[in-house]
Amino acid sequence: MKKYDLLIGVAGACLAVPQPSLAQDETGAQVPTASIGTASEGAPLDATSRDTVEMIVVTAQRREQNLQDTPVSVTAFSSDTLAESGVTNLQELASIAPALQVSSTAGVYLPFLRGVGNGNASVGNESSVATYIDDLYYTRLATAYLELGSMDRVEVLNGPQGTLFGRNSSGGAIQMFTKDPGVDPALEATLGYASYDRISGNLYASTPITDRLGVNISLGGYHQRDGWGNSITTGEDVNLGWAATARAKLVWEPSDYTRIKLVGFYARSRSDIGSVQDLYEGTFGIVPVSLTSLKNDKDSFYDTQLDRRPDSTEEGYGASLRIDQEASFADLVSITGFRNSKGNYGLDLDYSPLFFYHADLGNRDDQFSQEFQIKSRKGSSIDWILGFYYLHWKAGYDPAIGEGPIFGGGTLVFDNLQTVDSFSGFAQATAPIGRSTNVTLGVRYTLDDLSVEGTQFIAVPGLGNIPLAPDVRDSRSEGAFTYRAAIDHRFSDQLLIYASTSRGYKSGAYNLLPAVAPPAEAEKIQAYEVGFKSDLFDKRVRLNGALFQNDIRNPQVLTTVDTGVSLTNAQKARVRGAEVSVEAVPVSGLTLRGAATYLDAKYKQFDNAPIFTGGMTPGTGITGPVLGDGAGNRMANVPEWRLSAGVNYNLLTDIGEWTADVGVSYTSDYPWTADNNLVADDVTLVNASLSFTPSSSEWLTLRLWGRNLAGERYYLIGQESAGPGGTAGYPAAPAPPRTYGGTISVTF
Repeated sequence: MKKYDLLIGVAGACLAVPQPSLAQDETGAQVPTASIGTASEGAPLDATSRDTVEMIVVTAQRREQNLQDTPVSVTAFSSDTLAESGVTNLQELASIAPALQVSSTAGVYLPFLRGVGNGNASVGNESSVATYIDDLYYTRLATAYLELGSMDRVEVLNGPQGTLFGRNSSGGAIQMFTKDPGVDPALEATLGYASYDRISGNLYASTPITDRLGVNISLGGYHQRDGWGNSITTGEDVNLGWAATARAKLVWEPSDYTRIKLVGFYARSRSDIGSVQDLYEGTFGIVPVSLTSLKNDKDSFYDTQLDRRPDSTEEGYGASLRIDQEASFADLVSITGFRNSKGNYGLDLDYSPLFFYHADLGNRDDQFSQEFQIKSRKGSSIDWILGFYYLHWKAGYDPAIGEGPIFGGGTLVFDNLQTVDSFSGFAQATAPIGRSTNVTLGVRYTLDDLSVEGTQFIAVPGLGNIPLAPDVRDSRSEGAFTYRAAIDHRFSDQLLIYASTSRGYKSGAYNLLPAVAPPAEAEKIQAYEVGFKSDLFDKRVRLNGALFQNDIRNPQVLTTVDTGVSLTNAQKARVRGAEVSVEAVPVSGLTLRGAATYLDAKYKQFDNAPIFTGGMTPGTGITGPVLGDGAGNRMANVPEWRLSAGVNYNLLTDIGEWTADVGVSYTSDYPWTADNNLVADDVTLVNASLSFTPSSSEWLTLRLWGRNLAGERYYLIGQESAGPGGTAGYPAAPAPPRTYGGTISVTF
């Protein structure tokens, strides 16, 4: 891996200082602005002022709007906020976005918004929270792609987004926008070193080629060379890894009315962080090959007793092309993109020091998408948009292999592929009623064609392939009508209120580990929301809040069955709750922030709930599932409370500029599993950073940071495993311990 060490060592992260971009004044002449990525509908940030709350322009309704004028529950974070809060990836984003809960396993992030999501990391399953980077939807949220090194801003859209967004946004959507090239050359680099011998770096370089053509490149990565723990069986380090990413962007304005943006990206990673490493603390299992009783009683929370270190690898590349064309009657947009990925997840499925059941889950994930939009010109009396979206997606295991004495000298082979063709058309319009009230109506129809091809057998030397089940060949078409209806009223420049009802949808999915038919049913959500947005005391205080309820039909739920994992469906579930956020600048340079989300999330009807027993007392392993009544159980992965608070202080002195940031986040306990037998403890995390820019060298910034400063021990994932032959337990992946480090950044 020396070549990746070299890349990481040379690369450096931007402190994400906003750069000017190409724009036009009312006459059509090009002028510099503070907006980055105007064609991707970028976000002008009031980053120079420390006397008022930061203003951010978002694209939650697929057009530029001030955050406080958008009648949608959305939280947005500028690059400065992300950097000062120490947020470097999607998982850490949850520490400053309380409606967002993110688990991780098998090299994949599993986001939940307002309690809606699913915990299945299997290939072929998509998240209920649609995630986009530079307008491109990602079918699989591999961690390699979701480092936030060169971000301009991130938007988190809470609640179903079933009208304007292209795919599976029943829980919400996350939009990430990287920097566009500016009108002036720019070079930003960061080199970091942290605990556990972790080196990191990012490099961002941007230059105009002509007055209408600009290009940039961003390189980033990390290499953690010491693990958080050790294998007491093999002696090797565990919980370590590396990742390297590259992204290039070209922006061309051939005329005053046309803008073309071409993005290419590459990512590669290898890590066991987030992989199930051992039994959940305090639980038990049994290894049938020796009838050995297992329990998690190691001296170190981060050590493991496995005879094989889990290993998740991912490599992928892709590109997107966005064309914006101004016409006399409307603005036209085309967004084309593709992504190809391959990976492997190697793991020890008996979670013991003995060789009983190992697996290598080779996977592929390839996608192509095309979107067209026609929307009203800026300043029109009625804002409207029409669009079409198409996705072609192939994903599966090619193959997944299981080995060990459990198979009697043979090898288990799954070779399964799911193909999805999704077509949808959408329309939305916002019309004024009087001077202060607007009504929004939006509709979308989606048609999904799903098919699966699969074979599963045991390859036995001398006997050939022994089928475990007949080959699977199946297909299904499903359609969904979704909509949004909203009304908003501005009482004054300081206060906006809104009310909405909307329907969200997540496609059904075939289970591929192993392949079975029919697929899990589509998940559909009816949502209701009332909210307010306010800027008070001359924009020194921002207070936003909402009350909401999601009624879910056929919620998709993770279960473990014999040699694999799968999605099943409850019949009904309900999430109701409230959220509030506040940001205040009481004195110049001091920013206070706080947010809270409350969720009451229950299965209302779950006749076929997977219920496991055992694993909680010595000498037992879990068995099951037995199907029973899960009505009244709390929904898996949904805490009742998520709270966050923070303070940021910026001080100018004779020797330079200081910026200190401290953030605290709290997550109450919640069940990992639908039967509510395995419960995550509540956890409080404290993160902090201190930055200094010398007045004599304004191009240089030094930064110290720390995460999880209280040293909390908690998990990224906990789940059931009921393997054949009696192998059983509750496997888990530990979250990072206390970490700290420093960075050196330069900006030219």
